[in-house]
Amino acid sequence: MKRITLLLITALQLPAIAGASAIDAMIINGEYSQAYQTAHQALATASDNTARQQAKRDLARVLIQQDKLQRAESLLHELLHGDDVVVPDTLLYADIQDAQVSVLRRTLRSKEALPYAEQALALRRKLLGEEHLLVAESLNNLALLLVDMKKTDTAKVLYQQALTMRQKIAGSESYEAAETLHNLGTLYARAKQYDDAEQQLLSALRIKQKILRPNHPRILNTLSRLGSVYTDKKHYPEAITTLNAVMDGMQENGMAESVIAGITQRELADVYHYQRQIEAAERYYKASLGTLGKVLGTQHYAYGVALNGLGWLYYKNGRAEDGKKMIAESESIMDKAPR
Repeated sequence: MKRITLLLITALQLPAIAGASAIDAMIINGEYSQAYQTAHQALATASDNTARQQAKRDLARVLIQQDKLQRAESLLHELLHGDDVVVPDTLLYADIQDAQVSVLRRTLRSKEALPYAEQALALRRKLLGEEHLLVAESLNNLALLLVDMKKTDTAKVLYQQALTMRQKIAGSESYEAAETLHNLGTLYARAKQYDDAEQQLLSALRIKQKILRPNHPRILNTLSRLGSVYTDKKHYPEAITTLNAVMDGMQENGMAESVIAGITQRELADVYHYQRQIEAAERYYKASLGTLGKVLGTQHYAYGVALNGLGWLYYKNGRAEDGKKMIAESESIMDKAPR
């Protein structure tokens, strides 16, 4: 079985808490339905171009968190390239570029996202100076893309810069610092430095559990990455306990059909597969395929990864022909899908 760790659920940065708008605060608190209603109402009642553009930006941010990426990208295209273009060289324009980075990265188009991330960082530095939470956010987002492109050394430097800035401005126990610790943990996991990854993720989790509500989506995000690290370390009981806690939290939050849920189901399937618990592995691979197929479509890279896992499960356990077909189909999907 091909062991491919996806970075889809690496923290996609949210607006900085300090000075956050009401909608920003709702997003940070995981109140996505309320945030959507507020942004939608603001768009309907906008009295001028700037208010309308800000409302579209906020609505796109919420849609990204709800995994409604096609709708979010359509709104952002209007603001960047369409009939409602925002004036360049403004903070609003940088905000929209950053949101576009999240959409493109979440749909596995990191190379396409890179110019937006670089431009947003340069613009925020120009307008805000070298030390600002929004500058740190852009440093963090650029690093995410560089990790995807396997430029981990450069990404690590940017993460450290972002972490130092966030700890200085927002505090070492801040949400912003926790998100960068999470991303550093993911970077170390990618480099197979699993002890360092576990340490960073546990630090991020401790801060998040202190300042966010139980089962907050960002807590579940970090738990999911931690569960993946436990799998990589072959600490299977800890992995199963952690990943099941993620699934329980997703169910409680009404997020059972989400990208994170689908990938967590696939991670659970992998753990059971490694332990040769065939029925449980098959059940979770099928659940993952159902979730990811609905949220992302059957030609998405993440869907291909889950199908590949099920194919190898069948190939090794008495259903070789079915397995071969699934493996071939999955490799075709992964080869064609953007990464």
